Amino acid sequence: MATGKVSADSSVVVTSTIGGKPLIDVARDELGSPPVVWGRYFTGSATKNSVVYRPDLENEALHAAGIRLLPIARQTDRVSTTNQHGRADGHMNADAFIDAFGIPALAAAGKELLMFLDVEGPPHSLAASYYRGWASALQTRSRDRSNGKFVIRPAIYATQADDVTWRVVQHGSGLTCVAGWVARWRKRGCAKPLDWDPAIVTPNVPLDFPIVMWQYSDECHGGDGFDCNEISIVPEDERFLLQRLIIPPK
Repeated sequence: MATGKVSADSSVVVTSTIGGKPLIDVARDELGSPPVVWGRYFTGSATKNSVVYRPDLENEALHAAGIRLLPIARQTDRVSTTNQHGRADGHMNADAFIDAFGIPALAAAGKELLMFLDVEGPPHSLAASYYRGWASALQTRSRDRSNGKFVIRPAIYATQADDVTWRVVQHGSGLTCVAGWVARWRKRGCAKPLDWDPAIVTPNVPLDFPIVMWQYSDECHGGDGFDCNEISIVPEDERFLLQRLIIPPK
C-alpha cells in the first residue's frame, strides 16, 4: 500500500494559531509535510463567522503557502429536506464561493471547479429531492454568473458507512455527482497518513465517480485545530481533484 498527499480541513480560519504557531505550520508539523489541500466551509456571502471561509483573512495565507482551497457547502441540517431547500442552498453556496475569489480568478483556474456537500449522516442523511435541487442550482448559478466561463460541479462528503447518502448518488441514479470524499476515522486526533486501503475507504454502494480524498482522523488539536486527510493514491483521481481546486488569489 501507499499513502496519498496530505490535506487538512477545519472549522476555524487558517490564520488562527495554536500555542502561538500558525495553524498551517501546525498542520505541516503534525502531518509530516505541507498540506496540499485545505477544506473550508461555505454557506452564503452574508455569513460572517469563524466557521465559514473568510477571504479577507485566508486568501493571502493559502496563496503564500501554495495550498489549494477545497470548498465545503455547509447546511447539514437541511440536506435531508426538500428540493426547494436544495435549490436555495445551491444558489447561495455558488454565490459565496464566487464572491470569495471573483470571476476572473475562478475562470483562470479552469472550466470546472468542485464543491463538496457536507453530509454528516443520521439524522440528516442525504435526500434525493434535496440533492437534485442543490446540484442543479449550484451548476446553473455558477454558469450564469460567469457567463459560461466556468461551472461548479457537485461532489459529496459523507462517512463511508452512510449507505443512505451514497445510494442517492449511486451508479444509475441519474443524479450528477463527480467525486466523493469519505470520512472513516482510523485514528483520533493528530496522525500522519495511513496506507490508502480501498477496502476501508470505498463505500458499500456501487458508484460511478471516484473517491478522491479520505478523512482518516479527526480533531487534531481539538475543535480549534483540523481534521487529517489524504488524497487518493490513484494518479488520475488525484489529478481530477487538484485540477478542479483553486489556489486563492492574493
